[in-house]
Amino acid sequence: MAAAARCRSLALTLLLACSVVVAAAAADDGDAALTHLHFYFHEIEAGAPNATVANVASLHRNGSTFGDVAVFDCPLREGPDPASRLIGRGQALGVHTSLDGATASAAIVFVFSSGEYAGSTLATQGVYNTSGGPAERSIVGGTGKLRFARGYMTSSVVSSTNTSYVVVFDLYLTLAY
Repeated sequence: MAAAARCRSLALTLLLACSVVVAAAAADDGDAALTHLHFYFHEIEAGAPNATVANVASLHRNGSTFGDVAVFDCPLREGPDPASRLIGRGQALGVHTSLDGATASAAIVFVFSSGEYAGSTLATQGVYNTSGGPAERSIVGGTGKLRFARGYMTSSVVSSTNTSYVVVFDLYLTLAY
């Protein structure tokens, strides 16, 4: 009997200790500072001079539709003006994933080359509206000063021509370290 009581007492003590550790970890997550990044993605369509997009797979001859795949390597700039300061590149894989062509899925890695986050990256993933409407996607990780990043980003087209788009990105993230 005494051994059984000691086992129960030990089990309760371990359970209490684990609860304290879990509660402390949860409290730390709530204290993480929210970081906001704001920049512009300058995209030049495939086929145009200095293209930053390449269509790598398509089963269709006319327009982008279900199953089409494109890769991106677009400049990230401080402002919407193509002459504004370059802060990095947006390197992505995009796939038209809806049968009606209204949305596509993209995995974008933002590679920062200047400023506070030079040498760091942010990895994102999610669905966007192919007509350029507002989109919200997940921030799923990062490297360098952005290691363990988690959060979300919003984007929308701010200007476009026949061959180019300028997209504004607002990223809201926390760092778990």
